[in-house]
Amino acid sequence: MDIATGKDILQAIQQQAEKKWGDRWKANLVREYVEIVKARGFESDKNATPVNRRPQIDRAFDTGRCNIDTAIALASAVGCRFQMSCTEVKVQTF
Repeated sequence: MDIATGKDILQAIQQQAEKKWGDRWKANLVREYVEIVKARGFESDKNATPVNRRPQIDRAFDTGRCNIDTAIALASAVGCRFQMSCTEVKVQTF
């Protein structure tokens, strides 16, 4: 079974960010991320700045882990979206 991990998703986001911004990918990614989370309007994001969110983003890429809201915002920052594909297994007994 081939299941993507958080690390796989963050690596894909990093690749897109590097393609888009080159060597300054992380600074630009954080800046875009902050704009996205502020527009989202969550109370916890009202005071977001690149300076206070940089450690969070650094930690995500260093550990290969973050929460789903952060991953969605990071993907959006590089022009990507998540897609969920569901399969249904139907068992028929004869």
